[in-house]
Amino acid sequence: MVTFFDWNNEWVFNKANWQDIDITKAIEGEVINLPHTWYKDDDYYRGEAVYQKKFVYTKQDKERTFVKFYGVDKVCKIYLNGQLVGQHEGGYNIFAVELSKAIKAGENLLTVLVSTDKDLQVSPISGDFAVFGGIHRKVEFISTGETCFDRTYFGTDGVIFNTKVDENGDGKLWAQTVISLGANECESENINIVYTILEGDKELVRAGCAPDNKMTERLELEAPILWNGLDETHMYTARATLVVDGIEVDSVEKSIGFRAISMDADKGFFLNGNHLKLHGVAKHQDTHDVFSAATMENWKEDMSLIKEIGANAVRLSHYPHPQEVYDMCDEIGFVTWAEIPMLKLTEDEHLFENAKLQLKEMILQNLHHPSICFWGIQNEIAIYGEFPYMAEKMHVLNDIVHELDDTRFSTCANLNVVHPDSTLNQVTDVTAYNIYYGWYYGEFADHGKFLDEFHKVNPDMPLAISEYGADTNTQFHSDEPKVNDYTEEYQALYHETVYPMMAERDFVWGSFVWNMFDFTSPIRQAANIKNRNIKGLVTFDRKTKKDSFYYYKAMWSKEPFVHIASKRYVNRCKDSINVKVYSNQPRVILVTDTATLEADTCNGSAVFENVPLKYGYNEFAAKAAGCTDKVVFNKQSTADESYIYVDQNPGLNVRNWFLDEKEEAELFPEGYLSVRSTINDLLACDNAISAIDKRMPDVGKAMRDMVGTFTLDRFFELAKPDYTEEEVKALNEELTKYSCG
Repeated sequence: MVTFFDWNNEWVFNKANWQDIDITKAIEGEVINLPHTWYKDDDYYRGEAVYQKKFVYTKQDKERTFVKFYGVDKVCKIYLNGQLVGQHEGGYNIFAVELSKAIKAGENLLTVLVSTDKDLQVSPISGDFAVFGGIHRKVEFISTGETCFDRTYFGTDGVIFNTKVDENGDGKLWAQTVISLGANECESENINIVYTILEGDKELVRAGCAPDNKMTERLELEAPILWNGLDETHMYTARATLVVDGIEVDSVEKSIGFRAISMDADKGFFLNGNHLKLHGVAKHQDTHDVFSAATMENWKEDMSLIKEIGANAVRLSHYPHPQEVYDMCDEIGFVTWAEIPMLKLTEDEHLFENAKLQLKEMILQNLHHPSICFWGIQNEIAIYGEFPYMAEKMHVLNDIVHELDDTRFSTCANLNVVHPDSTLNQVTDVTAYNIYYGWYYGEFADHGKFLDEFHKVNPDMPLAISEYGADTNTQFHSDEPKVNDYTEEYQALYHETVYPMMAERDFVWGSFVWNMFDFTSPIRQAANIKNRNIKGLVTFDRKTKKDSFYYYKAMWSKEPFVHIASKRYVNRCKDSINVKVYSNQPRVILVTDTATLEADTCNGSAVFENVPLKYGYNEFAAKAAGCTDKVVFNKQSTADESYIYVDQNPGLNVRNWFLDEKEEAELFPEGYLSVRSTINDLLACDNAISAIDKRMPDVGKAMRDMVGTFTLDRFFELAKPDYTEEEVKALNEELTKYSCG
């Protein structure tokens, strides 16, 4: 039978170029355990590195050996004793390579060359997040007999399960098995596959058949208990056993669930025939201290917080996440969106072939998860401009989804510059948009206008909002929050205002807050927080739940609670203040030093207006349904200026450069490039990018990884490069020499 060995300890790591490595010899370097990433906030290294592991092997007769990588970011080549045994392109899917022909009795040397070089045409080649690098997920050593399920088949176990529910409510187990005969490939053996469905230890149904490398219905289970999201997460076990000459030689088990999904363009998403409005969050893989090299402890913490907030759906963006995370989505009951890292789609054929591979790997490795209901094939590919080839290539990816899986929906995430009538909205089964009205552009009310306009133009296309959010640093506060002040109050106001627009429209099948957690983004330095996108409802270290977290908890969670907002806004200088309390209870009591007040909740909060403050400390308590939350406000004579965000580089704010319309026209002449031009337009002009590279080489380097519809001045606001106002004005003057297009 098959044996698995944890292979994560005592590796040697060296950040070195491949050409400098002798793959036949042991390297010197840092001894590390896996998972591991070389990323550091002060060293965003995009290049090559090497990992090595020495191991002793006792060779067994007719034994085959494999090494299974659960994620190497993002391109690698694997050598055993100097012999190339495999390679892989893509940083997030599982893959395995066979060692049998190169392994030897005694000491062996495994060398893994890893690269994140930016010139690699392997997705992601762009994105507002880090490509961390490293063997950032676990590794297993596997030994099998001569005949086994093929562990190298698109990163699967050689066994692929999917489930269906027919119109009578009976469950169908579909399966595909891929067998590797090893040295016996030319021999005729008596080989059979036995399929079994179990509930706990109890065998429910069983059937045997001859090997057949096709996805085919194998078993039927009468009236199974359905997987039903947060309400019911009943799971079964599916097993495939490989029998050779009457002897069991290999076996694979996976947890499965039975459920049916459907979609209506006017009414939204249905699970097992019942309407389910999806209210969810999106999350990245990284977390404090370990970045992408997270472990079960980190994943449990994340999923526990998502469960606490009351979300019923999660978008695992922008790439395949670890198997353990999908398992937890099954176990908790989150309806899940899984996707490939297609964030920039060029006409490069290698890039597209790799996207097809990553999509096929992701689907085949995850078909058994009942929580996964959506396969995402792209995110914001039109951010660098929309071109005809994009829809053509999306159709190819969409066809792959349906060839491999006819039980789930294909989807994508477009952005606001993609017009509702774009062909990019006509490819996938359902579509979604990333919109930031009231943060990057527009007004709050534009959310509702956009939704109505899209549905009017595309009445038959189901629509969701895949991203929406606003940045905040919980240090900053205001009684009158405004866009770009980065206050905790503005983030809360943003979500309180725009979320109801999505929730009240039945044709919006779901919405996903961007983001559940602050995450790593080396291009950013907003609100004095470097290398982080700070749109999370929870801080990067998971220690602070922002006020917006409690707004959504009030809207979604069934667990009674109260939370007083603006707790970190302690020092006040007004005679009275408005106190907002988030709660999912209909009525809230506020107890102050001098009074007991009551208020009804509306849109997740109860607001107590003009509550008096006395000088010094004022202790308030909010109560509802047996829950209590307390806060202390300190009234003082002067305002606490530490709560106000002060731009550390105000000279880079080009809005302050002109006094009247005439001067503005001179600085930014119509038809010519400037620092107000988009990254995409500047990159398209060789003279412009040469000027930027010469004057600000770090900016030119960063632009090539940037979001194309961002303007250069917006990049200055986010990244805060160390240049004076005079230097930026000089660059702007040079850029205006070149016409647009």
